[in-house]
Amino acid sequence: MVEFRHERVDDQPPCVKLGFCLAVDLTGNGCDDIVVGGYGDGFPGKEYLWRAEQAGVPTGSLRSGLGIDESNLFWYENPGFERHEVSFTPALDVGGAVGDITGSGSPNVVAGQGLNNTDVYWFEPGSDPRTRWNRYLLTSRFEKYHDLLVADVDNDGDPEVVGLSQEDETVFYYDIPSNPREEPWPDRCLHVVDGTLEVEGVAVVDIDGDGQTEIIAGPHIFHRDPDTAAGWRREQIASGWDNTRLAVADLDNDGELEVVLSEGDSPHLGTHPGRVAWFDPPEWDEHVLGDDFFCPHTLEVADFSGDGRLDIYVAEMGLGKQEEPRHVIFANCGDGEFTERTVYTGIETHEASAVDLTGNGLPDIVGKSYGPDHHVDIWYNTI
Repeated sequence: MVEFRHERVDDQPPCVKLGFCLAVDLTGNGCDDIVVGGYGDGFPGKEYLWRAEQAGVPTGSLRSGLGIDESNLFWYENPGFERHEVSFTPALDVGGAVGDITGSGSPNVVAGQGLNNTDVYWFEPGSDPRTRWNRYLLTSRFEKYHDLLVADVDNDGDPEVVGLSQEDETVFYYDIPSNPREEPWPDRCLHVVDGTLEVEGVAVVDIDGDGQTEIIAGPHIFHRDPDTAAGWRREQIASGWDNTRLAVADLDNDGELEVVLSEGDSPHLGTHPGRVAWFDPPEWDEHVLGDDFFCPHTLEVADFSGDGRLDIYVAEMGLGKQEEPRHVIFANCGDGEFTERTVYTGIETHEASAVDLTGNGLPDIVGKSYGPDHHVDIWYNTI
């Protein structure tokens, strides 16, 4: 039976309104580290400091002298989880991803800004990721990037950067230019897949087994289609689902990929409690697993019990409104059947990731709050 042991990594992170939480091995020691990005707080003179940073002028010493310890992108080194600053880049929101932008084989971080902001940046560590990283502007074309992903969209063997802009209702991707340090990336690299869709949750996978990758954006699948103006055909697999988080996996071991959705911001931004369901192809039959969640903005699929079957994990945000936010695993019993079990309560999380932090072969959970309080946490799998 799956049990979790909680550990607080940081109860005073250098940023408020933490947006994304990623796991990647930055040091090459075989252990995944934790990368966190956030929006930040307001303080006098922040705009001028930010403009200096945009102009390439480091402000770390000045911020230290003024007693300003805000960092909007930082990481925790595994083991020990010592915190290291990456960048003072305000307004980073939920859109964050890891990928190899330079083709060097080393991970980079891509991060987008939130509401009323238009920038996507990518960050490149030096030979020692504990020292200052370089920041490059990828685009200022859209506004509020809720989700980003680095993946091979067009099957050319090279990754692209996929994004969802909620304010511009746009699904897009960029080819990585030959010189990725060019700022911003040229318009010739931009591909608009859809310009009419406000959505959350993104994946790139060959969902229908035709040998070509599709883009899944919330409850929509984009298939490549040369007969359309944009070159993509949209298939809607569900309707009436609000602000969805997304996962894709073969849950019933039938050789086909299913789609899992959770309504990550409901009821905070919706009219009903959040639902969790999986959808079975080819007709995308809906199987609701739960319909009483408070903002289940964390959705992960992994084999938490080690029995060879993929389970579904969701966790609630809290937002200062839910006194006992839940962490729930829908244990996979086989043949499309799941059993719901609450595995932890009392500590909220947001955009948490399932990752093996200890090397024992079992997925743990690493996450952080969104607000009003701010902390970074691990839930160790103690099965």
